[in-house]
This record gives sequence, C-alpha cells and structure tokens, in this order.
Amino acid sequence: MQFHARLALACGIILTCITIFGWVAFPNLIKSKIKTGVALKPGNEIREMYMKIPFPITFKIYVFNVTNPNEVAKGQTPIVQEVGPFMFEEWRSKVFVSEDEEDDTMTFFSKETFIFKPGTLTGNEVLTIPHPLIVAILLTVMRDKPSAMNLINKAMNSIFKKPQTPFMTATFKEIFFDGVIVNCSVTDFAGKAVCTQLKTEGKDFQYIEENVFKFSLLGSKNASASNKFKVKRGVKDYRDTGRVVEYNDMTELNVWTTKECNQFRGTEGTIFPGLIPHGSDIPSFAAMLCRSMSARFIGDSKYNGIPVSRYTLDFGDQSSNEEDKCYCPAPDECMKKGALDLRKCSGPIVATMPHFYNSDPVYINGVKGINPEKDKHELYLLFETMSGSPVSARNRLQFSIPFVPMPKIDVMKNVPDTLVPMFWVEESIDLNKTLTKPLKTLYTTMKTVRIISWLILVGTIGGLGYAGFLYYKRSREIHITPVKNVSQKKDNVISTVMSKSDDGVKGGISNPGVSDNEIDKY
Repeated sequence: MQFHARLALACGIILTCITIFGWVAFPNLIKSKIKTGVALKPGNEIREMYMKIPFPITFKIYVFNVTNPNEVAKGQTPIVQEVGPFMFEEWRSKVFVSEDEEDDTMTFFSKETFIFKPGTLTGNEVLTIPHPLIVAILLTVMRDKPSAMNLINKAMNSIFKKPQTPFMTATFKEIFFDGVIVNCSVTDFAGKAVCTQLKTEGKDFQYIEENVFKFSLLGSKNASASNKFKVKRGVKDYRDTGRVVEYNDMTELNVWTTKECNQFRGTEGTIFPGLIPHGSDIPSFAAMLCRSMSARFIGDSKYNGIPVSRYTLDFGDQSSNEEDKCYCPAPDECMKKGALDLRKCSGPIVATMPHFYNSDPVYINGVKGINPEKDKHELYLLFETMSGSPVSARNRLQFSIPFVPMPKIDVMKNVPDTLVPMFWVEESIDLNKTLTKPLKTLYTTMKTVRIISWLILVGTIGGLGYAGFLYYKRSREIHITPVKNVSQKKDNVISTVMSKSDDGVKGGISNPGVSDNEIDKY
C-alpha cells in the first residue's frame, strides 16, 4: 500500500474514533453520571445534602422602624428608617421521612432553625412597626364582615386598652421570636367574642395562661416541622427530581381563582434536576407564598471559574398581565406591578421585593424613607445548569401591611391609604471553593477533552488533506518505461553493401549504375 493511502486510512480511523469518543461517548457518559447522581436515592451524596444542608444559610432581617406613628394616625405619610441587618444562621433539614419506591416518591416535613448571631445589633433594639394583630383583625373584618365594624372597634379598645395608633413598640426579639403579650382576660361581650375567635384560630400563639398569650412573627416557625411535602425522588426519571406532587396532603392548592395557578410546579427550592436547557425558566413552589413561581434567565456569568446562568424573578403585574390576574385577591381588586396580596394564604399582608424594588411607583411614593436599589434588593440565583446546582443566591422578600381609612374604627379612621412596609428578609448562599471543586474539576475535564478532540480533529483533517495532495501530485506525473540496450556486431560500409546474396555469390545485389572503377575508388 502506498504512503498516501496508508496516511489517509490512519487519519480516517483516528477521525472516527475521536468523533465517537469526544462528541458522543464522553458527553453521554457525563450526562449518565449526572442523571444518576442527582436522584434522591438512598446512598447518594446529593440525598444526604438534601436531607440536611451541611452548612448554614445566612439569614438577615431588616426592619422598617416608623418614626412618626402619631402623625400617621392623623393622616400623614409614614416615615420609615431601615434598621438591620439582624444576622442569623438558618439550618434546614427534613424530618419524619418516608418513601414509596413504587411511586418513586418521598414524604417529609421541612424544618428551619434560626440561630441569632449578635453583632453590632443585639436584638434588644426598640422598634415601632404596624401592629400585626390589630391591623390584621380590622382588615379581615372590614373585608369579610363589614357589618361588624362597630363591634370590632369596641373589642380593639377593650383588648388593647384603647390604643392611640395602629402601631406597636417592642424590641426586635419580642416582635420576631420571643413574643408580645396579649391579655384576653376581658369581660365585655365584644372583647370576649374576639378573644374566643383568636384562641380558636391562633394556632401559633404561645400561651402563658388560659387567657394570656404571646404572638410573634417568626417564633412559631423556629425549629418546628411545619410544612409537609411529597416529592419525586427522580430515580425513574431524573427530570422529576424533587418535583412537588403534594403539599400538606393536597395535590393542588385551593387559594387562587384558576386551576393552573393552583398547580404545583417544580421543586420546593432546595434541589433542582440536572441538565437544565440553557436559557429555560426554572419553576419552584414557594410554600410561604402559596404559589409556584418561575425564575427567568437573564444572562451568563462565572462563579469561581465555573460557567453559570443568572436568574431572577418577581411578582409580575396583575393589573396588565392576563397570566397574573389569577393572583388578584378579588375579581375587581388587583395589586399593581410587583406586589402579591397574601390574604388568602397567610393573612392580610402583601409581598414585594425589598424597598418596593421593581414595583409600581405608587407604593414607593406612599412612604418616605424608601430607596430601591438593584444591587441591594434584586432577587437573583446563579445556577450551574448541568448539575442543577445553585452556587450563589440572594432570596429577598419584603412584607408590608395595607393601611386603609376605616371611619368606624377609632385607631384607623384617619390613616392614609397606603402600603406600609414592616420588614424584609434575605437568605443568602455562596458555595465555597471546597464545595464547587467537583464542578470545576468536571468543567476542566470537559474542556480538556474538548480541546484535545479539536486538536486531533484538526490534525486528522490536515493529514487527510496531505494524503489527498500526495495522491493528486502522483497522479499528475508521466512515467516512461526504460528500454534495455542490446549489443550488436559493427559492420563496415563495404561489408554491408557487399553482403552475401541469397545464392551465395559474393557481392550480393549488384547495382548496374555503379561500375567496377567506382568500386575500386573505395
């Protein structure tokens, strides 16, 4: 076999092998490892982390301290001053776990434990915020049973000792965890009726005596197994990993106006399936908000040298977007851009981004002291989409309470019609280099294989080109077959001319034109 043919054959074999390995076998091997690695199968490393996150999430609380409560009660615009952050470690785990291998599901209760980390703020700072209990009771009665407003006014004056403003002043620890005391040892009809209702529905109260209890914003949720989830394990189909199929024994919610908005979509936020298509939305179910939301892709980025995708989300615009109208609290009552009314979920409060970031200006202009900034107040996530790992995140959320003038309520008759912010929280996570090292190693290996594959591909294509050139060059050459030299006896002219004739007579053929004398001349 000639050299150019041998070269072409070798390059062809190498090209086939590198194509199969570099662009087919190796990527499929990686995908196979990811598919089996993200499943919540007993013994998988990812399952252990899912059951109990091995590091704390940084949890911060910022409180909006109202500096002019008396003036607000008279109709002036609220002035707030942000106080914070109050720093916590948040530890997440899943308890009371059971499994169903046939359905490929697991059931558990989620548990969050908050550990306060005193710093420049001790938790003993005195703050003034809208009174969650007073305002919530008044808003609920106004909307559900307006004919009882006179009765509820008497009850508020009885239980809360004729409050002058719809605000309360207490320490941070009391407001959020230790609890503020409410004395329901009243004897009047209106007060007793409201207290009876409170004790019936107030499951999160901490009782000191039969008619004396404490209430706080987060105390009842601390270190308690509150929400029950049933999720897919992803063993049979990796795309189902962590997908919520039931919440508190419900296969769908009954909060919103359409079936679609009551559906569970995605995971509960602590795990995501791998091999997320680039640029696609990532849905998840937020139990605190009683709804599913989709994080939307906004661009590519880098984290510790790892290629990641940046995502964000918000509450849309119920006033103009048809897809968001199912979240309106009533058919003729929709929130403006960037707000979600939670009255059907957890009470008469409104969720927005911190400082009303990316919300309608009417909310921003209704309070003084608000200053929305993208870097400080945007919710974002950085995803490594191949493994489905969130490597960095800032989960930010603000809770406000509506103020509405109520002519029949002494403490609310003159307040402005506005949304008063109470506090906002931030859950942050940034994986360190130890935790991201496996991801970086994976990408380094893939990059190395890709570079080598391309180099070999270019080399083999070059080799095939060179072999073709040699073939072409050889085909253009002219090949002359050499003639073999044969030795012969040299005869002189005389012997040639005077060769023998056929009859043996010397002289051969005679030329009659040549005389004997002419011959003699030679």
